[in-house]
Amino acid sequence: MPFFIFFFNFMHYNGEHDRKGLFMKTIRKYIQLLFVVCAVFAATAAFDVSAQATETDPTDVTYTTTYVKETIQMLPGETRMVSTIIPGDATYESSDRDVVAVSNSGQMIGGKPGTCTVTQTCRNEKTVYTVKVNGEVDLIVFAGQSNMCGSGGNASTAPRPDYGTAYEFDTTTKTKQLILMKEPFGEGTNRNNGLETNFQYSTKGTLVSAFCINYYKQTKTPVVGVTAAWGGSSTNTWLKRGLVKETQSRLKKAKKYLKKNNIKIRHIYMVWYQGESDGEKNLSASTYMSRMKKIYKKMKKTGVEKVFVIRIAHDAKHPGRNSTIMKAQKKLCAKNKNFVLVSKKASSFVKSYGKYYYDSVHLNQKALNIVGYEAGKAAGKYVKKLK
Repeated sequence: MPFFIFFFNFMHYNGEHDRKGLFMKTIRKYIQLLFVVCAVFAATAAFDVSAQATETDPTDVTYTTTYVKETIQMLPGETRMVSTIIPGDATYESSDRDVVAVSNSGQMIGGKPGTCTVTQTCRNEKTVYTVKVNGEVDLIVFAGQSNMCGSGGNASTAPRPDYGTAYEFDTTTKTKQLILMKEPFGEGTNRNNGLETNFQYSTKGTLVSAFCINYYKQTKTPVVGVTAAWGGSSTNTWLKRGLVKETQSRLKKAKKYLKKNNIKIRHIYMVWYQGESDGEKNLSASTYMSRMKKIYKKMKKTGVEKVFVIRIAHDAKHPGRNSTIMKAQKKLCAKNKNFVLVSKKASSFVKSYGKYYYDSVHLNQKALNIVGYEAGKAAGKYVKKLK
C-alpha cells in the first residue's frame, strides 16, 4: 500500500525536476526502513536461538574428572557396586555394556570377558573406573586336616584378597554359588558327615586367603577355592571313609557352576596340608606315599592336575613324631611329578613355639599367614612357568 500511495503522488506532482527529487528521497527512505526491519528481525532470531541453546545444551558446565587407579576385577554374571559410596544424584555410563552393564543405582553386572570403563557423573564431577571381566579362573581344592581347616587360626588377623581375585565356591548353602573369599574360608562346611564333632577341629581362620593373594600376584588369574579339609583325618580316613568321594562331589559341583556361567577353567589343582594324624600313628613313609598316590589317582579322575604339598609342622610336645611323614612328603614330591612341594616353612616354627603355635599341634594365624604366602607364591611361580 505505501508503494501505491507513493506512485499516485509521484504522477500528480508538478514539474519534472521536482518529481525526480521526490522519487530519490522516497527511495532512500524506503531503503532505510528496509534495513531497520531486517535488523529487528535478525536480532529477534538471534535471541530465540540463544535462548534455545541455553535451555538444551549447557555447554558452560566444566567437569572435574578423576581416574581411579585400581582396576575393578569381576567374573561373568557377577554383580558388584561400583563403589562403597554411591551419591544419591549420580548417574552412570558404561563404555561397553556387553562387558559391564551398570544401572543408575551404581550396580554393575559382569558380561563377556573384556575391559571397559564405567563413568560416574555427579554434578560437575566425573569419576572413571576401569573394570575388567575375567573369562577364566584356576579351580583349586584346599584339602587336608585341622591345620588346613584353620583350627588354630583367627579370622580377624588373616589377610583378605582384593575383590575379584579370589572366590569360594559356597557349599554351606543350597545355592551353590561363588562368594568373595574371606576368612574363615570354608566355615561350617565340614560338619555334615559326622567327621567333625569336636570344637578343636572347628574352622577359625585358614591359610587359604594368604595363599590366594600371592598366587594371584604371580598368575594374574582369579582363584575359585573349594574347601575339603577335615580335622583329625588320616590318609586312611580319606580313602576308607568317603572323604575323597565327598571332595570329588564338591569339585564336580564347582565345575558345573562355572560351566553354566560361561567361566572357563584354566587349571585344576589341589593344595594338600595333612599328615599329623599319620605321624601320631607312626605310619611308615612308604605307606604314606602309597596312600597319597591313590588319593591323587582318584582326584585326577575329577580333573586335578597337580597336588601342591605343604609340609607339616613338628608336634611341639613330641618334636620327632612327624619326622617320618615330613621326609615322606619331601621324597614324594622329589620322585613323583604329580606332587609339588610348595612350603617347608611350618617345620621351622617349633623353634619359637610360643610365637607360632595355637597349641602343640595347631599353628596360629600368624604362622598360617606365613605358610600361606610362601605356598601361594611357590605354586604361582610353578604355574606361571607352564606358559
